[in-house]
Amino acid sequence: MASENFTRVDDMSAVFKQPSCEEERLRALQALISCPTNSIHTEKPARDILEVQKTFPIPIDEHTMPGVYHCGYHSEKSFGAASYLIVRAEGNILVDSPRYTERLANNLKMLGGARYMFLTHRDDVADHERWSNHLGCERILHSLEVDHSTTAIEIKLEGSGPWSLGDDIALVHTPGHTKGSVCLLYKPFKVLFTGDHFAMGEFGWSIFERYNKLSVPKQLNSVKLMLELDFEWILPGHGRRTKFSDAEEKNSSIRAFLETKMQLS
Repeated sequence: MASENFTRVDDMSAVFKQPSCEEERLRALQALISCPTNSIHTEKPARDILEVQKTFPIPIDEHTMPGVYHCGYHSEKSFGAASYLIVRAEGNILVDSPRYTERLANNLKMLGGARYMFLTHRDDVADHERWSNHLGCERILHSLEVDHSTTAIEIKLEGSGPWSLGDDIALVHTPGHTKGSVCLLYKPFKVLFTGDHFAMGEFGWSIFERYNKLSVPKQLNSVKLMLELDFEWILPGHGRRTKFSDAEEKNSSIRAFLETKMQLS
């Protein structure tokens, strides 16, 4: 693999080690494709890059939550946030916006397209209009998040909710990062899509205080609401995916985080 070394081309990315097997090589190429700033390169063109593009969207865990995918193709317009696809009989849901590409659009169509595009907040809307036009999906965003670029969105949430998209989907208002930040709870597999509200960072749980646009205390109050929600997975816009063993572990972990932030609430 020495002839196909992965390199970084700016200070926004890093390559810690070269892949040592085919699985690692595949994941490295998937990271290359998904990088929002095209900052990861190979020294020579990858011979099978088109085959790797076909792997998106990528199943997150086929055993514990079948039908939930990571879209890849992160967009610089959404600050590199992750986007997800939920495949369900009642109509698929695209959670936040990936970078628009024809290849990903065709792959999503093969999985049934999308009935809705749920946008957690104003930062992660990226290419929402192109996706809506291509897939014919209805976009959902809290009215407090709407600006000139999202005025045409079909469904604008009002008030403090909660709202539903059927028996299996709950939308939960979690103000703090922004006024109209909303999380999506996928009940069948106990998955909470948190956008920029809450995630596991490099050094533990984070609410991304540095980027808060409304109120850190309000955001911490919204984190407390998560103690009442029934979920075992967190899939964030930024940060690491997290799996809890059960509700007790989830609540214990969140309470411990809140205790470290008591002086801010």
